[in-house]
Amino acid sequence: MKTATDLLQDFEEATNEYLEIVSGLSQDEINTVPYPGSWTAAQVTEHLCKSDKGMLGALNGPVYPTNRPADAGVDGLRKTFLDFSTKLPSPDFIIPEDTTYDKDNLMEAFKAGREQIGNAIKSLDLTTGCQMPIFGEPTRLELIYFVIFHTQRHTNQVKRISEKLVSV
Repeated sequence: MKTATDLLQDFEEATNEYLEIVSGLSQDEINTVPYPGSWTAAQVTEHLCKSDKGMLGALNGPVYPTNRPADAGVDGLRKTFLDFSTKLPSPDFIIPEDTTYDKDNLMEAFKAGREQIGNAIKSLDLTTGCQMPIFGEPTRLELIYFVIFHTQRHTNQVKRISEKLVSV
C-alpha cells in the first residue's frame, strides 16, 4: 500500500495534468461542444467539482473500522475507470447543467475542492470505512483512488475535446 505522501503525489499529478489541459482552453473553447453527444470541457470540470463535493462529504463524514485491506477495491476501480474503451454512465446528481460556465469561477471551484481533498489525504486516517451510497462501504483510501482514476479518465476526455477544438 502506498504511503500518504505517494498518494498525495499521485493525486496532485492527476489534478495538475487535468488543470494544464483545461487551463489552455479559452472562455469560448471551454464552453464549446466538440462533437455531438459530448460534454464541453466546462461541463466535464463541473462534473468533477460535483463528484469531488460528494467525495468530500463521505471523506469527512461518519467512519468506522474495517476488517479488510483498505485498498481491496482499488484494482477494480482502476480497471473500470481507466478502460477508456467503455462509456460509463454518470449518476444524475453529478451530471452538469447544460449552460455557459465562467472559466475563472469554474477553475477556482475545482482548485478549492482539490485543495480540500489534498488536506484530507494529509490529515485523515485513510484505512477507515466510510459511507458512500453509490459505492457501498468503501474506505477513505478507495475514495481517494476513485478521485485519482476519475480525474485520469476525464483528463483523457478533455484531451480529446481539446484536440477536436483545435482541428475545427
